Amino acid sequence: MTFLKRCLAVVLALVTLAALASVSTASAQVTPSVITPGCAFPIIVNQADANVAYPDTNSTYWAMPTNFSLGDIVTITGQFSYARYMSFNAYDATGSSVGGLRDTAIVPDAGSINPFLDGQSLTGTPRNYTVNVNVTNAPQVTSAVAGTIDAIPGVGWLLIRVYVPFDANSPSGGVLIPSITVNSVTKTGCTTFGPEPAIVALAAAIMGQAIADAIPPADVPEFSFSGGGGLFPNADNKYVYATTSWKPGRLALVRGLAPAFPNTPSQGLYPEQQLRYWSMCTNLLVTPAPVVECARDTETDLDAQGRYLYVIGAEQDHPTDASIARDSGTWLKWFGPIGEALPDELKPNGNLILRNMLPAASFTNAVQNIPVTQSNAAARATMGLYYPEATYCERSVFERLGADACFGLGPKFTG
Repeated sequence: MTFLKRCLAVVLALVTLAALASVSTASAQVTPSVITPGCAFPIIVNQADANVAYPDTNSTYWAMPTNFSLGDIVTITGQFSYARYMSFNAYDATGSSVGGLRDTAIVPDAGSINPFLDGQSLTGTPRNYTVNVNVTNAPQVTSAVAGTIDAIPGVGWLLIRVYVPFDANSPSGGVLIPSITVNSVTKTGCTTFGPEPAIVALAAAIMGQAIADAIPPADVPEFSFSGGGGLFPNADNKYVYATTSWKPGRLALVRGLAPAFPNTPSQGLYPEQQLRYWSMCTNLLVTPAPVVECARDTETDLDAQGRYLYVIGAEQDHPTDASIARDSGTWLKWFGPIGEALPDELKPNGNLILRNMLPAASFTNAVQNIPVTQSNAAARATMGLYYPEATYCERSVFERLGADACFGLGPKFTG
């Protein structure tokens, strides 16, 4: 990067962080213009567009602001994605979940298949579906009616999620964005998308409080349970997170036993693996909660015992590739372009997130089984060898002595 480009990047970073810090709850109100979009699901949420509320970089979300009334007849029609996972979720105006419908609960149209069900081909056709939206004052996250998702009257949100599409160039999983019909008026799925400012502002207001409530960075990072409530949560995911503080020359290391997962599309979803999906992501502890980088299950190197090691650092502290490979490590960036451009004294804290999606009933070590508490001890006891153990380490120590020395000697050892 040239000196001029770096100066511009620093200015952009400072302006961006200042603008995000100034977002208030009042500014997060949804404006009338986004209540009636011209097409269905016009807002795209991912790292490149609306990078808010810690999205996973291996997934894409499409959002639609809603303003339903009791008695509305609402249906969503589309095709099952060619992907590891898809779902619909409904939220109130504050981002709290009011309804969820995962892929296996979506009812296919007559003559079509649901490729996510046992016994069906992930690439089988035809694969059409119709989802009924039940507008109610008493929503349930899991509807009692098959193929139905609850939503609330008044201002809210509908989101589609697609994880690990088989074609990396098609975030939607090789199908068109679904259409939505409200009282016989149909809006077809959008073909162009944008990071709607309203959802960015709303996420900034919501995430600002969540970030303020996050456990401060400790001398040694520890992972705590996070239910994700009020943050546009996906009911099929649960998380453990650890906040981190950066210093020049410091690496964060995370290791643990890797759960089994289906490596789609070469493998099917059945027989069921321990988790449908898992990933480790680096994020910035600033509003509106942007993701930096994620390594999903298939992108994570494992040692001979099936254990992972994530090596996390700033670009200036990148260890040699040989030292990372020696410990079967996977490199993750601590900062994105904005964080890298900031002066050292202004670099924000980080937030590491381990996702677990849809555990098998037999997998008792999943994050989903942790008691609803912020206790690190409870998370460690439940997850056992699958708990992500973390430490800090000087880059020079890691390069010379390896990860075992970093964990054994502690973050203050500079060797």
